[in-house]
Amino acid sequence: MMAPPDAEVRPLEIDVQRDSRISIRWSDGHASVYPLADLRRACPCATCRAEREQPRPRGMLPVLPATFDVRRATIVETAELVGTYGVRLRWKDGHDTGIYDYRLLRSLCPCEACRGGGGNR
Repeated sequence: MMAPPDAEVRPLEIDVQRDSRISIRWSDGHASVYPLADLRRACPCATCRAEREQPRPRGMLPVLPATFDVRRATIVETAELVGTYGVRLRWKDGHDTGIYDYRLLRSLCPCEACRGGGGNR
């Protein structure tokens, strides 16, 4: 996994496809595409962080009971910028306490270059 970007790296464009993904074009030229289920699993709020530390069956999303409609929990209802440092996502199930700061989002980039240690791009 690559190191988080320099504080100067900022999103130039954020495109939210509410039922599938979020795409970000970064100021250093990199482009990231995040599947919504991955972002929900990585929710940075205190409750979700604590839940991730608990053992659970493989593939189960944190904070969601096994009987919960996972599809609904991975649809973005709204997205709003928070200051100059992040984005708050309100999920269709009402969860909205996590603020995804830009350094976190960049560190979560799922592209081959970022996951394979191919540098900052």
